[in-house]
Amino acid sequence: MTWISDICCGRYFVWGNEVKLRTTCFCAEYSLIIVGFKMSSPLPKATTKKKKENEANDINTNKKQKKVAAALIPEIIPRDALESADEDFKDDDDETKRRFTAVAFNVAGLRALLKNKPECLRKIADETKCDAMMFSEHKLNPENVEEATRQLKELLPEFTTVKFACSTAKKGYAGVCVLAKGECEEARKKEGGKSPMKQTSIKDMFGGGASEKKKEAPIPTNDAAARRYDGPKLLKVTEGLLDGKHLSEGRAITLEYESFNALFTYVPNSGQKLDRLDWRINTWEKECREHLNALQAKKPTIYGGDLNVAHLDIDIYNVDAKHIPKSAGTTPEERNAFGVMTRECDMKDAFRYFHPGKSGWFTYWSQRVGNRPKNRGLRLDYFLASSKMFAKDAHVKVVSSRILTEMNGSDHCPVSITLALRE
Repeated sequence: MTWISDICCGRYFVWGNEVKLRTTCFCAEYSLIIVGFKMSSPLPKATTKKKKENEANDINTNKKQKKVAAALIPEIIPRDALESADEDFKDDDDETKRRFTAVAFNVAGLRALLKNKPECLRKIADETKCDAMMFSEHKLNPENVEEATRQLKELLPEFTTVKFACSTAKKGYAGVCVLAKGECEEARKKEGGKSPMKQTSIKDMFGGGASEKKKEAPIPTNDAAARRYDGPKLLKVTEGLLDGKHLSEGRAITLEYESFNALFTYVPNSGQKLDRLDWRINTWEKECREHLNALQAKKPTIYGGDLNVAHLDIDIYNVDAKHIPKSAGTTPEERNAFGVMTRECDMKDAFRYFHPGKSGWFTYWSQRVGNRPKNRGLRLDYFLASSKMFAKDAHVKVVSSRILTEMNGSDHCPVSITLALRE
């Protein structure tokens, strides 16, 4: 529809793309509307108000379009350069006992990773020299644990403690696994000091025939590696949250060391239709905070894993997209709950502590639409730590936190945290 205004004693009118002579003229207070190739009757003066409103709307629309055009997402999202995060602790510093590094990695199915890309796990262990590794979303059932434990100990023999938490509520779902160097003191005492901790199977619990036992290949152990490890003593490994909560989906494992605690979780996803959002916010988040506060009442604590939330705007590559507030992991409720946790538990996001405001650093990319090469992702994986662990004179001090974007093997990448343990 085209408006033609202020035609007084006019001799022309528009017909399609042509200007033709007219024999009738109208007063300037009238206008003409051309619809398609037909000319309507003259409109009364009252329509000029509507016309001005439409013109104003057109102007506003053009402004919005210009803003959208200016804010177009680049084909490849750039990563801001990071400065070195490590503090200046020298190897010969008398105040420094050693460093401890933990890695958390959502493997999106451990069985497939061990079959197709086992070298990925070996590379992570070699390059980070980590003391503990956590795999979330391993998707193993309890009956698969023994074989997976055997494969992990063959691939990563320096990790003498292996603990699985599996979902019993749903098969092939969720799950957390933790590998740690050194023997678990509690497990060693239960075993009579004979061997490092091993996963208990259903057959071990209820017994089996002698012929069945002969068929089972022994789980590899590395007693020499356990003896050589001079890192912090691992005192206890516990599954679930406080008071044994949330065992049925295998979402949490806590490691208790001499001077600190480490909680690893795979936080529940709220679902495509957000059908678990209320439960996550009002049950999981609340009980996770209670667990963290109980741990911190005894020792400084680190908390890592796939927390299934993109906290800040810079943790979302397309934060202005309309679907973001309605999508799992980016709802206002989930993002707000992350802030509630850091305040009520007095913890800090380790990566953001060292790299505030740095954009383009994500830990998850949709494989379905091929977003990883374009770096169009979300930051869903974290390490948090007690605020007192960032103090200059802390006995257990956070000195680094990294996002290992170069490590492949999943639609996530690993994240790490490094502690300096002082005498």
